[in-house]
Amino acid sequence: SSRMDVLTPAEIEHLVKNSALCRIYNQTVDAHSAYEMLMERMAASKAEADEAAANAPAKPAGGRAEKSTLDTILTSSVGRQVGRTAASMITRTLLGVLGFGASRSSRKKSGWF
Repeated sequence: SSRMDVLTPAEIEHLVKNSALCRIYNQTVDAHSAYEMLMERMAASKAEADEAAANAPAKPAGGRAEKSTLDTILTSSVGRQVGRTAASMITRTLLGVLGFGASRSSRKKSGWF
């Protein structure tokens, strides 16, 4: 027989006791959650960063930081052109592999036909 009704507390207790999932997942293994662990790590790294900042020598007032070699290369016109060319080649290659490259009729034909 079946019924469409709210389970009584005794029926709920019986189902919980006989559940295979409840035997596995109804045990408290470690009450320390991942969120709490991450918060502790963040607090520790913030404390280390604050301590390092306090111990670091002061920067000269009004002085601009010198650009690194990489910044100089990336901001130069040659560096930008190399980046554009590389991006264009990578895009063409990927589109060709995916089948979105130039169609056969637009390619330069080789041979007699």
